[in-house]
Amino acid sequence: NHKKNRLKPDIKQVIYSPAVKKNNPEFLEAKKREIKIQSYPQALGELTRKYFTIAVSGTHGKSTTTAMISLILIKAGLDPTVIIGTKLKEFGNSNFRMGKGKYLIIEADEWNASFLNYWPKIIVLTNIEKEHLDYYKNLKHILRTYKEYISHLSRNGTLVINKDDKNISKLKAQGLKLHFKSQGFSLKQKEAKKLKEILKIPGEHNILNALASLKTARILKIPDRVSFKALSEYKGAWRRFEKHKFKIGNQKLEIISDYAHHPTE
Repeated sequence: NHKKNRLKPDIKQVIYSPAVKKNNPEFLEAKKREIKIQSYPQALGELTRKYFTIAVSGTHGKSTTTAMISLILIKAGLDPTVIIGTKLKEFGNSNFRMGKGKYLIIEADEWNASFLNYWPKIIVLTNIEKEHLDYYKNLKHILRTYKEYISHLSRNGTLVINKDDKNISKLKAQGLKLHFKSQGFSLKQKEAKKLKEILKIPGEHNILNALASLKTARILKIPDRVSFKALSEYKGAWRRFEKHKFKIGNQKLEIISDYAHHPTE
């Protein structure tokens, strides 16, 4: 129910979702009044330049890994600002947390190449698969776009990669120029066993998400004891294999709510 009169006289900037059509009445009104207009990725991109930004990217695990890194930094007293693609109980069922520290942690979506607007100090790359084929032509196009995104890292930046992912290996084989530091994580690490024991959320994929978070925390010199404590307390995110228990009569039931938007999930 968008209407042009929703734009009050004192509005100085309009930020819109890339999903909004250009014939939207509020968008057209902003354009007519020459109000500054930015897409959400463009506006967020400006913020990434002002903070020490940690961007979590990849086909799977972005929301969970962003959440885990955020909770580790909070536990470490670093008070980050966080923008995530799902709701967290720890954030009062919100997808946003405003902090006072220098860190901004974002879920950096690859849809529509949105992440090309971002300029992070650390990129966490969970995995790469074919997806968003309404925008990308094929896997080669996806990998080429990731290479461009990764090139946004500065010389003192760090790329954190999943060493077990075959398409990330392809990315490296295509001649990814590393003018920055690169660090990897893998299920073969000894820490994987401990994480399997302490995590409240199931699955090898979540062990990988936790390993990515642990690696990021180590780059920031956060002690492992802080990281393991935060990871052990993580309750999971909204619609990420979320369990709901209830009772009908004498029957106890459990329903799993899971986003799983990709065929391999």
